[in-house]
Amino acid sequence: MIENLEKYFLPEQTYYLNGITYKIIETSAVERELNCIDNINVEVNDADGVKLILTRTLKFAPEGIFELSISFGALLKFDEKVKDEINWHEIKLAEEFGINGDFVLRNLLDRISLLIAEITASFGQRPIIVPPVIAREN
Repeated sequence: MIENLEKYFLPEQTYYLNGITYKIIETSAVERELNCIDNINVEVNDADGVKLILTRTLKFAPEGIFELSISFGALLKFDEKVKDEINWHEIKLAEEFGINGDFVLRNLLDRISLLIAEITASFGQRPIIVPPVIAREN
């Protein structure tokens, strides 16, 4: 595990909306449970850094009401002074960012949570506000 993951990257980061899918599902009135699923995908570009995509999906169980998925990306550039201390292809970067990547995930999660609230409020109901944090296992 990389304790200070942030030190391997320059402070400048590029954020972008990667995608949104929203689908209303016609259903009868039944009690449902809302599930929030997060997925982190990281690709290493040896030349200059990593591309990180965070996707949050909201689904109901049993299926119904709507399904919503929002993904944001971030481009991080390596700090050349410390980049070679780690073999980036031998570690599970998605897990590392899930544990020690708050320096970049915080911004992505804030944006995703805001969009979820705006989209779910668009059909005339109260917005669904999900916390801008990755759920961690105990």
